[in-house]
Order: sequence, then structure tokens, then C-alpha cells
Amino acid sequence: MVKVTYVIIAVGLLVAGIITFSMFFQSETARVKQQFEFIAEKIEKAPGENHITAATKVARVKEVITEPFRIHAPAYAFSRDTAPNELATFILSKRSQYAKLSLKFYDFEIAFPEKNLAQVNLTESMEGQLQSGEFIQDFNELKCQMQKIGGTWRLKEIEVVEVLRK
Repeated sequence: MVKVTYVIIAVGLLVAGIITFSMFFQSETARVKQQFEFIAEKIEKAPGENHITAATKVARVKEVITEPFRIHAPAYAFSRDTAPNELATFILSKRSQYAKLSLKFYDFEIAFPEKNLAQVNLTESMEGQLQSGEFIQDFNELKCQMQKIGGTWRLKEIEVVEVLRK
């Protein structure tokens, strides 16, 4: 009976140790992916979301981008260096066109060509419902560059490589 108790305590400590280790010692790859999850969460829009909530959420995107931040989308004839405040305003204006909006990132390919620099290729999926009721679904292949500043991975550049078609 005493041995069973020791085994249960040992297993519990081992599980707690593994959870603690995974929380505090994430790989750099996991940290990079986490930043994209953060961005998707802040850009999402739920039906009925008020303007103050929207502004607060979008303002937090500035925490994970560098200054200047570069967006390059040749397929849309768009290329621009922007400051974090301008980017937040741009995102808010685009979000206002939607009643509902969700953003997902997947198919990550992450490389670290030099210290504090990450090259990330991924697929972005955006689904939304316009204020008019029309449903929109868009997929893009993105090539991103991230820089680690003060221990935080920040998005430095996004290039829309190819627009995928259904």
C-alpha cells in the first residue's frame, strides 16, 4: 500500500515537471508559432463586437511587430513600410468591413538563418462575413521575416507569395 502511494506521488511529480518544463522552456519554433496565434486572435472579429473592444484588441498587435514593418503583396500591387500605429489603423479599417472575421495560420516552415532572425513560410486562411452578409474565404501563402528583440519574436516583414485558388 505504501509503495503504491510513492509511485502515485512520483508519477504526479513527473507530470508536473514535464508541464512546467514545456511551459517555461518552449523551443524557438514554438515561440514563433505562438506569435502568429497571438496575431490571429487579435485580428479576429466576433459578431456584435463594439468599437472599444476592437481598438483594444488590434492595438495589441503592435506588441509583436517591428518598426518599420514591411508588407509586400505583388499580386495586389501593394508594397509599404509602415509604423505600428499606422498598421493598427489599417487593420481596424479593414476589420470594419466585416461582421465576422477569423484568421488561421498553418503549414509552418520555420528556419533560423542567423541568430535572432527567423524565416517563416506559412499558409494563411481568412474567413469572414461582410457587413452586407456575403461570405468571403481567402487563402494566401506568406513568406515572413521575424526578428527577436528583447526576448520576443517580432514580425518584421510579410510578403504575399502566391494566392491559392480553390
